[in-house]
Amino acid sequence: MIFLSRYLPFVAAMALVVVASNILVQFPMQGAIGGLSLADILTWGAFTYPFSFLVTDLANRRYGPAVARRIVFVGFMTAGVCSIVIPPLLFRHGLIEFETAADRLVRIAAASGAAFLTAQLLDVTVF
Repeated sequence: MIFLSRYLPFVAAMALVVVASNILVQFPMQGAIGGLSLADILTWGAFTYPFSFLVTDLANRRYGPAVARRIVFVGFMTAGVCSIVIPPLLFRHGLIEFETAADRLVRIAAASGAAFLTAQLLDVTVF
């Protein structure tokens, strides 16, 4: 209980950034640079995801690597559940245009989760 109340702002920030990134990754950025279409290489999620590293680095500086790792894991678990539950709700309320099949959501969550955990834990170890 002490862990959750003391570190809740970091866990909430981590979960919020990851959920936002997982939703925004579905929307390509419109525009072009020269002959290169940005929609082919860039989504809006690319602008929110780096903030997860900011949250990790701030937690690491304030509480040290052991607590930062716990924040990453708890934030990851919270975001994982939310990333599977929230998109269907957004679709039902007309806030996103297309429905994602449940099996696809689980595959996306597993792949993005593995990449997230690897990157975040490496960040805690290196910095």
